[in-house]
Amino acid sequence: MRVARVSAVQVTAQERGTLSTADAREQVEAARDRAARRWRGMPWRLNAHVPGTWLRQGEFRLPVEARAPLDRALQRGALTLRGYDRVLRLAWSVADLAGADAPGLAHVGLALYLKKGMTA
Repeated sequence: MRVARVSAVQVTAQERGTLSTADAREQVEAARDRAARRWRGMPWRLNAHVPGTWLRQGEFRLPVEARAPLDRALQRGALTLRGYDRVLRLAWSVADLAGADAPGLAHVGLALYLKKGMTA
């Protein structure tokens, strides 16, 4: 039995784990719509525009388990409060891209890694 050699051209984008530009655009548009619905009635539309105090307090405050890596990084001095807020905004964007209602521990961990190259 002979097995034909597979060339790189024959490997599909899905097998490589890449997205087409159109698919990426759809995901980003859906994430932006999700954020816009969440912030409806507020003076902002994007997670990047939300003040950190809104994300650290009140109804948008994440559960203790999800905030734990951020709190540890802040206590160690690895993050400033401004950096903490930036990671929170990024975590909301990561969650929106994933189709989640709110960031969980995995979203916060990924956002922290993307922002600072840190692990929880």
